[in-house]
Amino acid sequence: MDMDNWKITAEEIIRLRESCLQCIRNGELYELRNDAKLRAVYNTQSYEEFKNIVDAAHLRPVTKGDKANFKTKNRLWNSAARD
Repeated sequence: MDMDNWKITAEEIIRLRESCLQCIRNGELYELRNDAKLRAVYNTQSYEEFKNIVDAAHLRPVTKGDKANFKTKNRLWNSAARD
């Protein structure tokens, strides 16, 4: 194959970048969930509790800074409270 005729388009680079970033995000989520599984297997009383811990492994608590931020100050943090 002649390397002079082999071109990579900008769209292909963008797709490759997005694909790589998605693989990294998937790997990070896998690690978070796996760590949560290893912790939860010894600390839970039921499968439902275990599943809830694993399902929430990627969540982070809302910080005071998040609440004080002017962009998010009026956000409804508990969407169930709207009903």
